[in-house]
Amino acid sequence: MNALMIAGIEIHKDQDGRFSLNDFHKAAGGENRHKPSLWTENQQARELIEEIGKAGIPALRIVRGGRSPGTYACKELVYAYAMWISPTFSLHVIRTFDSAAANDEVIPQERRLPVAADNFDAAKRIAESLGLEGNQAILSANNMVRSAIGVDVMEMAGVKRLINESQELNYTPTELGAKFGMTAVSMNKLLADCGLQHQVLYKPGKKRWEVTPDGKLFAVITDTGKTHSDGKPVQQILWRESVQEMLARLADQLRSDLPSVVAGGVRR
Repeated sequence: MNALMIAGIEIHKDQDGRFSLNDFHKAAGGENRHKPSLWTENQQARELIEEIGKAGIPALRIVRGGRSPGTYACKELVYAYAMWISPTFSLHVIRTFDSAAANDEVIPQERRLPVAADNFDAAKRIAESLGLEGNQAILSANNMVRSAIGVDVMEMAGVKRLINESQELNYTPTELGAKFGMTAVSMNKLLADCGLQHQVLYKPGKKRWEVTPDGKLFAVITDTGKTHSDGKPVQQILWRESVQEMLARLADQLRSDLPSVVAGGVRR
């Protein structure tokens, strides 16, 4: 592959072909919160590094001192690191790799399947490390492989569409509340009364909702693409439509327990 240049920064490689994450860090603006050392401490990054290592791929190398100190990573980790920084930077990195690959020699026909298979497996691990599952992970991996080496794995396999694993829709508390004539605040309280979520204090004066073990059956945790001040991703809880039956039963029960107002006083 030709030498990579991103935002005027040349991306160096070590003797094993791994790319300098420090160079990518500079190309992304060099903010302290985006240092490679912080990313490698991330739980998802550690799990991805370990998973890639199972296949015998030299995923990560940290050089301390010497002529070329820094953190060097395989392409799969580069993609994950770039996504951790921002979706915009990730897209820039993918397109840069794609452009460089387009200038390389065309993959021989007899090598297209094994090369595509290896790339697809690595791309799917990246997608899963970013929280994607099932069909989403497959489609994301297929797009990454197509961008990286110009091979559409699904097309090679004759797969024109994927069967949806779940026929359920997912709703925000606001959307779910609208189905019950409730505000998002009231819906969140009802979800808590059902034992599906509870509030936690994550910093002085700041609370957030977290899903309980029972709530995991109905909840879908999504990344919003935003980050907190400490660099951690801002997540949002969505609720599967199947939760409505449980909520309806509790709402009816709560209504039946409310006192009714009559002339001259309150009657239960």
